[in-house]
Amino acid sequence: AEIELDKATRAYEQAQKNYTLKQQQSVAKMSEVSATLSQQQRKMEQTVEVVEQFVIVAPKAGMVIYKRDWDGKKISVGSTISPWDPTVATLPDLTKMISLTYINEIDISKVKVDQTVSISIDAFPDKKFTGKVYEVANVGEQLPKSDAKVFEVRIQINETDTTLRPAMTTSNIILTARIPGVLSVPQECIHTEKGKTFVYKSGAFGAVKQEVKTGQSNDNSIIIEKGIEEGDEVYLSVPDNAEKLDLTILQ
Repeated sequence: AEIELDKATRAYEQAQKNYTLKQQQSVAKMSEVSATLSQQQRKMEQTVEVVEQFVIVAPKAGMVIYKRDWDGKKISVGSTISPWDPTVATLPDLTKMISLTYINEIDISKVKVDQTVSISIDAFPDKKFTGKVYEVANVGEQLPKSDAKVFEVRIQINETDTTLRPAMTTSNIILTARIPGVLSVPQECIHTEKGKTFVYKSGAFGAVKQEVKTGQSNDNSIIIEKGIEEGDEVYLSVPDNAEKLDLTILQ
C-alpha cells in the first residue's frame, strides 16, 4: 500500500510540475501574441494614415497647375512620384504673373535687370501690358530642335488681368536703350559691298549710292551717324539702275 501511495504522490507532483510548465508556456505565448497584435495594429494605423494622405486637399480655392516631369510631360494618372520631389500640382498666384522669354547669345549683353518691357498676349493681341526685367540667366542653354544658344529672361508683369493665364504665349519687347535726337532708317535700307556700308537715296537726277556711317540698331531700325540728313528720301529696295551707280564716299 505504501508503494502505491508513493507512486501516486510522485505522479501527482509530476502532474503539478507539468501543469505549471504549461501554464508558463501559455503565458509566454499570450505575451508573444499580444506583442504581434500590437505590431500589426501599428502597421494598420500607419497604412490608414498613408491612405488618408493619398487625398490631396488644396489649401485654398484657385487654379491648379499640374507639375511637369523632367521631359516636359504633365503629371497624370499613373505617373511616378519621387520621394525627393513629391510635388504633384501647384496653385499659382495670378496676381503676380511672370513672362518667360529667351534671348539669343548675340543680344543678351544688352539686356539688364529693371529694363522696361512692352508685353502683348498672342491670344488677345489688342491687350497690352507693361513689365520689367527682374532676372537674366547667367548660363545659356539650347532649346529643343534648335542649334542656337539662348539665355532665359524673366519679366515681371506690372498689371493684373483676369484674361492672363499660365502658359499663355507672350510677345516681349525689351527697351535696352533710349537714344533721343538721332537719325534712323529701316534695316532694309542698309546695304554692304566690299567693306562699305551704303544706302540708295533720291538725288536731283535719280538714285544716289551713298556711303553711310551706322550706329546702334535693333531688329527694325539702325542709326545713321553720317552720310544722309533728315528729310532725305531713302530707298527701301534696290533701284533698277543700281549696277550703274558709283559709290559716293564719305568725306
